[in-house]
Amino acid sequence: MEQSQQQILQNLGFEIANKAIENAQLRAQLNSLQGENEQLKSRIDELSKDGENND
Repeated sequence: MEQSQQQILQNLGFEIANKAIENAQLRAQLNSLQGENEQLKSRIDELSKDGENND
């Protein structure tokens, strides 16, 4: 019984570690997308201003 409880705890530990890695990867991906989003917003603003100037 002691062995199986220890195995369960070890498996949970691995699961937590894997989730932490996944979380870090998703945060990095989100950060990248947010940066890309900001660049696109800036580009849209530039194009909008250019369009206004051409009217």
